[in-house]
Amino acid sequence: MQDFRNLKVWQKAHELALLTYHLTADFPREETFGLRHSMRKTSVDIPAYIAEGCGKTNDAEFGRSISAAFGFASRLEYYALMACDLEMLAESVHKDHQQKVVEVKKMLSGFNQRLAHAFGEP
Repeated sequence: MQDFRNLKVWQKAHELALLTYHLTADFPREETFGLRHSMRKTSVDIPAYIAEGCGKTNDAEFGRSISAAFGFASRLEYYALMACDLEMLAESVHKDHQQKVVEVKKMLSGFNQRLAHAFGEP
């Protein structure tokens, strides 16, 4: 068991969640329980699942939490694209957010590969 706050991937995912909260603050009121809520919840799920994984008792369970976090990152990536297509996010803002999502996904993928290797999976 390790402190999730020490993991660089958690730190980046936490920064992404904070950024997502700021970016969705000006979404239209009718999106309060729509895309705004979905993006915020999904962005928080990423670092939350990493934190949960740190509390797991073995690498296989930790890996499942990291895989879930990756899935939430992919979901957030789509939600942000939808927000951009609906003109709730400016193209330049979306591009910056997208880069940060991709960075987190790459880190999660690498982290999961290291866990799988340590666990003896191919």
